[in-house]
Amino acid sequence: MRAAVCGLCLAALLWVSVLPARTEVDHAVILIYHHVSTETPASTSVSPDQFERHLDYIESAGYRVWPLSRVLAAIYDDAEALPEDVVAITFDDAYESVFSEARPRLDSRGLPYSVFVNTDAIDAGHSPYMTWDQLRRLSDEGVELGNHSATHGHLAAPESEESQADWRHRVAEDIGKAHDRITREIGRAPEAFAYPYGEDSPELAEIVGERYRWGLAQRSGPIGPLTDPLSMPRFPMATGFASMDRLELALRSRPLPVVQVRTRADGRKGGLERIRLILEEGGYRSGQIGCFSGSGQSLSIERERADPLVISIDVEGVGRPGRNKVNCTAPASDGSGDFFWYAYQWKVAS
Repeated sequence: MRAAVCGLCLAALLWVSVLPARTEVDHAVILIYHHVSTETPASTSVSPDQFERHLDYIESAGYRVWPLSRVLAAIYDDAEALPEDVVAITFDDAYESVFSEARPRLDSRGLPYSVFVNTDAIDAGHSPYMTWDQLRRLSDEGVELGNHSATHGHLAAPESEESQADWRHRVAEDIGKAHDRITREIGRAPEAFAYPYGEDSPELAEIVGERYRWGLAQRSGPIGPLTDPLSMPRFPMATGFASMDRLELALRSRPLPVVQVRTRADGRKGGLERIRLILEEGGYRSGQIGCFSGSGQSLSIERERADPLVISIDVEGVGRPGRNKVNCTAPASDGSGDFFWYAYQWKVAS
């Protein structure tokens, strides 16, 4: 019904909700917010009115908001049946507007949420962050608090002139410091980690995995049982990517069943030439998979094999210094208008 969706085209799409009868499924969507304010950087903010409209839509369209821990237990541990249309709401950085603007709106509806805390900013009393008193109050009210590192630095790879051993030590110390600060101040240990800037890597995930089972990134896509629990996508909600159309698109997404990812380097530090995906069969139109760069550029795809489906994505020349993303989507084969989605992120050194 619709072609695959590019990242920059999302806000231009008009979606019409058709709510089928609820069924048990194996996937859910995690949303990530930062500021809920009109006085903070647009790239990480939604206005209070816009956030209210998001919650109105989530409730009116029949979505169920679950605590993050409950979602993860249902998907990865089969703790309970996961109904259709489940979403978790998360906030990174513990900004004050979450307490003053998001909290009353969520509390009035009885909706759970999680906050990931970078502790050095809290300890320093920096604005516009919450205080430990406010965070304790959230915890007492049932909000799940997670680790977002101490320094909120770039942790995914060694810095220039930093050895691998020194980097591993720095990262482990940073994560451990934040874990201990949250545990002491709140009275309970955090159970999940959110990567600063959403920047993860297999090497960083290995370090995070020594302390946590769950690692949350910041790239578009739903989660399912095939999703790496130390590299879980979340749909970012901020100005330019927080329209009602995009919110609906995110909530209606399903995970592309990617079972293996392989990459081929292009000679630059962190640069890639190709991304190779192996996918299981599923309820998606495999002949209509499209992959797009973070800037919305359609990428060339080679279908290497049909059973199992293997696609090779040409990303040579796409990557630039900093974070880079590829989004792959395919329409559902059931005519619902939903999209299956997978995103891959990597970082190229400056």
